Amino acid sequence: MSENTNREIFINVAGFQCLDQLQHNAVDIYLSTCGIQNCFPGHYYGPGKREEYIIHFISSGKGIFEAEGRTYHLTKGDFFVIFPGMEIHYEADQNQPWDYLWIGFQGVKAATYLKNAGIDPAHLTGHYANTPYIVSCVQQMILARSLTYYNELRRQAALLQILSALMELHHETLSDEERNDYPYQVYLQQALDYMNDHIKDEIRIGELAARIGIDRSYLTTIFRTTLEVSPQEYLLTLRMDRADYLLKNTDLKISAIASEVGYSDPLSFTRAFKKVKGMPPTKWRQS
Repeated sequence: MSENTNREIFINVAGFQCLDQLQHNAVDIYLSTCGIQNCFPGHYYGPGKREEYIIHFISSGKGIFEAEGRTYHLTKGDFFVIFPGMEIHYEADQNQPWDYLWIGFQGVKAATYLKNAGIDPAHLTGHYANTPYIVSCVQQMILARSLTYYNELRRQAALLQILSALMELHHETLSDEERNDYPYQVYLQQALDYMNDHIKDEIRIGELAARIGIDRSYLTTIFRTTLEVSPQEYLLTLRMDRADYLLKNTDLKISAIASEVGYSDPLSFTRAFKKVKGMPPTKWRQS
């Protein structure tokens, strides 16, 4: 059965479901085709080229994938990726033909998303064991086939779920430093901004690191390398400098200033201030 909905094509026959020629409003990344196929022995495509990025997920059986002069023998749980304009050939095994699901997508950020998942023209295959999850996502795409904006968003969400799962899988293979997606300056600035904006609050360095997406040891390394102090030392200096300003420029009581810089106990604030400035806040104000 073929259903045509304003140029979007849905095909549903025995062992084959396909959603193709999908309309879109997004430009960063968008789904163009998806489907599920139970292949017969020796079923093949190519040699040929595709116009979009396509990922095939093998749900059972086995077969071969050829690209860039290399041949890959793949089986259940494996996936292979086709890049636009790449000469490829793939073929189901004669004895145990594979069944697979596929997603095809395009967009200006498509290659970047794949790179963050460890996929590029030199790394075209991988293994993702949670096939039922991929099946669920592709089924969501197929069910959201009618031409409406909310269905486009549903298909987009399912596409991003699959890509994020591949990114997470790749992320787990990286070293601690490689796992950080942004330059260290971005994490540093995020930490500094948070400290400044929440100077009145209790700030735990481990929780701050988790908030900006890194672990505490990496955050400490960034601070020591860049500012030559630990995050805790920087926070203490920041609070005491703010207290210094308030002591010089306001008539606030010591207890109020303590609260303004994150201390619920004025005595603890006094001890910290004396440690940094060399004298208690009252004498500092008088001087």
